[in-house]
Amino acid sequence: MDSLIIYLIKVSAGTVTLYLFYLVFFSMDSFHTRNRIALLLVLLLPVFIPLIGTFDFLADIEFTPASGVIGNIIISENQLDSAISEKVRSVNVNNLPGWIYLAVVTAFICRGVISISNTLRIIRKGHVHQNTFPRIIISDSDHPAFSFFPYVVIPGEVFDSGDYPDILKHETAHVRQAHTFDLLLCELFIAFQWFNPFLWLIRRSMILNHEYQADNSSVKSLINKKTYQYRLLNIPANIRTIPLVHSFTRLIEKRLVMINKKPTRNVAAMKSLLALPVVAILMMFFSFSSDPGSINQENQKLTLSQASTKEFYEFLFTNISYPEEAKNSCDTGRIYVVLKIKKGGTVEKTKAYSDIKDIKVPMMDEIVVVGYKPSSVGNVDDKSKPANDHPALKAECLRVAGKIGSLDIPEFREKDMEFALAFRFMLK
Repeated sequence: MDSLIIYLIKVSAGTVTLYLFYLVFFSMDSFHTRNRIALLLVLLLPVFIPLIGTFDFLADIEFTPASGVIGNIIISENQLDSAISEKVRSVNVNNLPGWIYLAVVTAFICRGVISISNTLRIIRKGHVHQNTFPRIIISDSDHPAFSFFPYVVIPGEVFDSGDYPDILKHETAHVRQAHTFDLLLCELFIAFQWFNPFLWLIRRSMILNHEYQADNSSVKSLINKKTYQYRLLNIPANIRTIPLVHSFTRLIEKRLVMINKKPTRNVAAMKSLLALPVVAILMMFFSFSSDPGSINQENQKLTLSQASTKEFYEFLFTNISYPEEAKNSCDTGRIYVVLKIKKGGTVEKTKAYSDIKDIKVPMMDEIVVVGYKPSSVGNVDDKSKPANDHPALKAECLRVAGKIGSLDIPEFREKDMEFALAFRFMLK
């Protein structure tokens, strides 16, 4: 789960950096198509940049995988259930942030689905005025004119008054330029980065740029732009809005400023080249693993067949125990055991470590061993204990590792193998 959090932080940081660059260098230019592409890249590039290097953000999520590989085994003392299922599920407090994150993501996705359903309900209730692309719907509901690909929806009052050609032209521009898909993509990113307030600002910039594009298409054929601008000014300020659609009533003041703005000189397009060093810097900072030891833990997982994995973990589950000496001294911590197994299954060498940075070989998923503190010890603050090299814990791990050669694992018979076991000892 730590790697997922780090990945999300990197994505958010990259998104904020690129968006600030957009605001400073691009937002006031009249290159609306360039700006649309730029805003889409602000969303997409930070997602892929951290994946270019060795970073694997799904590597240490501790949820039980669908394939049947066991991520964590929790052992209480040395008592076992009579039957061991293919998947051993454990409740781990470290998963709580992940479940909270996924719960909020689900809530945002549900909100988006409901908004789309409500919009489609308005469209279904209206009657079709034009069935060719774009499809024009006349609605009796109380709402402003809006577009939602491939529909343009005009309120009945506006249509009956005949005062709608400019609105129709504007909303048709939204449909022809497929702006709805940009909004839906942005809504999806908001769902997965709900903790990043800049996503809402990006959505607002995206909508504003869409309106600039549609306004530009609408006024091109007009001899007098003032009529179009007066129509914008006469729209009531408190008119109802509909989420996830393009409405003729949005962001009127800024649109009026852009309509009257002189076109940006072509030489200003050279500013686009400034984005290249920004992206290069993001790649330099974010496309590598931040923890030297995490490369071994995340990218060098030992892979065995499902049957071999099940047999392997059943053996460890049955044989490992929390040493009494370690419990009496309240010794807890992580132990890593490196094994060299000769072709045929003979254990040639085992060595125990307490620091993951010493591990340079593929590693099995961590095994959590839980013991109970003796009643005579009472509550002991683990942070107050003097540091030690966990001699009792290492001895227990080496004892179990030395018996692994007795397993009938096909992969051990086929070739020489060297890998590491990871144990975490905890006291309750």
